[in-house]
Amino acid sequence: MGKKIKEEMDKQRARFVTGAVDNGVSKPQSDLIFDLLAKFTNYGFNKSHAAAYAIVSYQTAYLKAHFPVEFLAASMTLDMSNTDKINDFRQDANRLGIEVIPPSVQTSFRRFETGDNRIYYSLSAIKGVGEAAVDHIVEVRGDEPFANLEDFCLRIDPKLLNRRVFDSLICAGAF
Repeated sequence: MGKKIKEEMDKQRARFVTGAVDNGVSKPQSDLIFDLLAKFTNYGFNKSHAAAYAIVSYQTAYLKAHFPVEFLAASMTLDMSNTDKINDFRQDANRLGIEVIPPSVQTSFRRFETGDNRIYYSLSAIKGVGEAAVDHIVEVRGDEPFANLEDFCLRIDPKLLNRRVFDSLICAGAF
């Protein structure tokens, strides 16, 4: 039924109706049942999954409505490698009055973090900055912010942060 080949459907209809009539079902009723089954093949898959999709949609809408900062930060982290999606989430945050703090070696982490109704941009979301470099920056920064660029350069391991990483951080405004 899924392929809906006319010749095959006609053969199966005849077989189905004959078998149904032999088992005491009227011919019009047999035709109606077959038509319902044939129609169901178009939408059966979607209908069978509609309840599950509805639950996920409801949960997603609930989280977005009641925890918008955390929801958007998690969504941005999930789609970190997709700059178009990140931009869509930033626009959504702006529409909701949520401030997105630009990436910074002082305040950013590997993931998009939240605090004070703000989303702190992820350093890992910057193209050209790998997770190892971000982990090193966060580890070296610890609880003591970098005093200036010189302090940053003195505290980091140049083997982990090469020129390409520096260029990416500079272009993103992370300094």
